[in-house]
Amino acid sequence: MTAQADRIIRLRYPSTCRRCGAALGRGCDARWDPVARTASCVACPGAADPFEPIVPPPSGVAGRSAQAEGDRRTADREARIRKRFPRVGGLVLALTEPPPSTTSWGQGAVGELTVAARLARPAADGTIAVLHDRRVPGSKANIDHLVVGPAGVHVIDTKRYVGKKVERRVGDGLFDSGPARLFVGGRDRTHLVDAMHRQAEVVRGALDGLAATIDLEVVSVLCFVDGEWSLLSGPFEVCGTHVTGPRGLVRLVTRSGPLGSDDRMIIAHHLARELPEA
Repeated sequence: MTAQADRIIRLRYPSTCRRCGAALGRGCDARWDPVARTASCVACPGAADPFEPIVPPPSGVAGRSAQAEGDRRTADREARIRKRFPRVGGLVLALTEPPPSTTSWGQGAVGELTVAARLARPAADGTIAVLHDRRVPGSKANIDHLVVGPAGVHVIDTKRYVGKKVERRVGDGLFDSGPARLFVGGRDRTHLVDAMHRQAEVVRGALDGLAATIDLEVVSVLCFVDGEWSLLSGPFEVCGTHVTGPRGLVRLVTRSGPLGSDDRMIIAHHLARELPEA
C-alpha cells in the first residue's frame, strides 16, 4: 500500500475515517485507498501517509468526577455543621467522622487512579487505548474507564472495598443451582453486575456508527481494588460480566484479538467524541 494509491471519491455508503475515526456520510468526498479498501477524511492530518501511526485521543483524568463529588459533599457537610454550631463547629468536625456516603467518593477516586496506573504501561506501548471518566449522555452517571484492546472494547467500573472478600456464589447454599451472584464482604452485590449491563449498552449505542465497518465485541468488567480473592477461584464471570482485580484486568484487556493498532485508535477516537469527559 502506498500513498500514491489513494484517490478522492464520492462515497456511495457511510464509512469512518481510518485516521481519526470521524464519521463519513454517504455522498461526501473522501480519500479512498483501493488496496486496503478504507476511507479517510480528505483533509485529515497525515492521511496521505498510510504508514504513520494514528495518535490516540487524550485519555482524560481518572477519578476526577468521583473526587469532585467527594470534595463537594465534604464542603457541604462542613458548611451545615458550622451553621448549626457557630461557636464549636470546628470542634464538632474534628471529633466526628464523615458518613460513608461522603468518604466512599474519595475512596472510589483512589481506586480509579490505581487502575489507571496499571493500564498506563500497555497504553504507552500502543497495545491498548484508554479513556477515563466518560460522561453518559442524558445522565449524571459516568463510566470509569473504557479500554480498546486487541479483543474489543472493555467497559470498566472500578470498586474499592478494602479487605472485603469478592466471590461468586451459585444457589442458596443448599443446592448448587440458580443464577450466579456476586458477593462482596458477605453481602449480595449482584446489582453492580446489572449496572454494568446498562453501561455496556450505552457503549454499544455509541459504537453504532462503526458497527458496519469494524467487528466489535463490548465486554463489561468490574474491577475490585484492595479486595480479597480466593486462591482457588481468582477472576470469574457473573452473568457475562468479568469480575477481577487490577492485575487480572491488564491480562484481560491485552489478550489477543482481531483489532489492529489502527482499528483500536479509530475506535478510541470515535468513543472519545461520542462519550466526552465527565
